[in-house]
Amino acid sequence: MAVELDDYDLNILGLLLRDGRTPASQLADRVGLSRPAVAERIEKLERNGVIRGTTVVVEPSAIGREITAFVSARGDLTPKGWKAFEELMRSDEVLEVHTVAGDDCFLVKVRTGSISSLNTLVAKLTAPPLSLSTRTTIVMQTHCEKIGGITLGDPS
Repeated sequence: MAVELDDYDLNILGLLLRDGRTPASQLADRVGLSRPAVAERIEKLERNGVIRGTTVVVEPSAIGREITAFVSARGDLTPKGWKAFEELMRSDEVLEVHTVAGDDCFLVKVRTGSISSLNTLVAKLTAPPLSLSTRTTIVMQTHCEKIGGITLGDPS
């Protein structure tokens, strides 16, 4: 169920999405509330699950992750297969995994250092105990990638 947010909450979220390290005092100045009021709102947003955490955004190419790909996978997973799938999801090369409707069962977003490492990852999906059928789409150029999965527009 969606949490009801007012304009102050949306403005605070928009500013935090741009820089999660913005101090409450600076947020207060920007949204027109006191620092304690902003801190209270942030705590409430965290308590209600609107804010799941604060993170650092790493430039993939700076750490050698030049290859982004989407792997569509399909097949039935046994309990042993699910365990192997969960282990693969913990890999730092796997960014997102979604169960999807349509011909495929899963859509997996990955970022690897090379085509060879991408092949290794896909081989894990196709080998037992997973034994999934896969189709891989390699990203040539990224035009838009919203960090955190969402933006709320211009908070000004």
